[in-house]
This record gives sequence, structure tokens and C-alpha cells, in this order.
Amino acid sequence: MTTRTAQIVGALVALLQAGTPVAQAIFRARVRPLSADTASAVVVRVQTTTITPSVIAGGPMDITTQIAIECYVRSRTGTDPDVAVDALLSATYARVLADTTLGGLATDVLPQAISYDFDADGEQTTCATLTLDVLHRSQNPTLD
Repeated sequence: MTTRTAQIVGALVALLQAGTPVAQAIFRARVRPLSADTASAVVVRVQTTTITPSVIAGGPMDITTQIAIECYVRSRTGTDPDVAVDALLSATYARVLADTTLGGLATDVLPQAISYDFDADGEQTTCATLTLDVLHRSQNPTLD
């Protein structure tokens, strides 16, 4: 049995890969996202899950799962790093917010923050991380 959190991460990866993928490579919880021949990549990973127990014994639990979607782009010389990652970040954001239920897995997807990391690997790579709160409900006593 797979937890709802794992299903949500899988749904986000599938969403970003659907049709024309938003990036050259899309990964789930990958530590080293870019190989030498990869110009752009997206990594979807779980950050935290917060559980709010039901006020009714044995009732459903409200859960907030924080997801980080990292958008990586290698910059060309003469291109500002924040501009280089902007199109990938924008496409990722639009794709995720097009269905804030993630096919019925979530009750809502709420964008929380975007953070940037410039030249993280010494190869002109920029990473923009979109942080989302995904709200969902689980039947007690499972995380499904």
C-alpha cells in the first residue's frame, strides 16, 4: 500500500512529464539532478508532512504535505542566471496549478515560496525551488 504523500509526489512527476515535459529530465527525489549532458531538469521531493488529528476519535486526519519542486537550468555565457531558469519555473508553476486537486489526490495545492540558488555546482547551474503545501485527507489510522 502506498501513502497518499507518495501518491502525490508520483502525480506531480507524472503531471510534469505529461504531453511535452517541462524539462529535459524530471526526477523524483534525486540528489544529483544534472548530468553533464543535461541542460534542464526538475526534481520533485517531499520536505515535511504535518498531520492534524481529527477531533472525532478515529475520524479522518487533515494532512499538509510540503513539496519542493526544484527547477535546474544551466546558463549560457551572457545569459543572466535568474533569466535562464525563469521559463522553466514559469512552466512548472503553470502546470502544477492547472489542477490543484492533482487528479483528486489533494483538496488543494497552495504555493508558498520560491527560492533561488545560483551556480550551485560551479557549472553555471541555477536552481529555483518552488515550495508547495499540498492539503489532503487521510482515513485514520492509515496514511492513505
